[in-house]
Amino acid sequence: MLHMPGSSRKERAIDLKGYRKERTIDVSGETSLLLTAGSFVLFFVSAAAVLLVYTLVTGTDSFTFTVSGPTDLLPILALILLVLLVGVLHEGLHALAYLLLHRRPVFGRGRKSLLLYCSCSADGAYTRDDSVFVLTLPFVLITALGLGAIVLAPAWGIAALVLVPFNAAGSAAGLHAAAALLRSPAESLVLEEGGALTLFVPE
Repeated sequence: MLHMPGSSRKERAIDLKGYRKERTIDVSGETSLLLTAGSFVLFFVSAAAVLLVYTLVTGTDSFTFTVSGPTDLLPILALILLVLLVGVLHEGLHALAYLLLHRRPVFGRGRKSLLLYCSCSADGAYTRDDSVFVLTLPFVLITALGLGAIVLAPAWGIAALVLVPFNAAGSAAGLHAAAALLRSPAESLVLEEGGALTLFVPE
């Protein structure tokens, strides 16, 4: 039996009878060479897409700043903060997804080589679609907000050019896991434990 919190905040038991374990997907800080390559591809493709949108909206492919007052420095300050906090924002949106599913997210942090990373998880059982929602929300929402900001406020375009590609690169593991889950039947269940997703499919 797996237990999944319901909207009433009481746990609902999920019977695994009729299901079999299909595979386990690791979405923790450990990154394979393939996912590292995927991160680079996502970074450059999303950067090109953002630059294309910026060019279409503004008619120019260069960025200029005219400082006539303190408020004109806001895009630059936002850019610096985004570079420093893009990982925190990404994991914060994972946490939001968990909260929307009535879960209690737990934050963590780690170190890989010289890089620090943060994580967010909420162990338990999920439907396939709920797990895909958690995995993809940061990529979808940040990309949409970044492109929307270019259209509505072109002066913030350089911030979007930084935020969207860095976030896309950090989404490689989540998108890889989501793609794997979407290849399974819609009735599949996912058990999340310590950064690993175990997929159970109908027999």
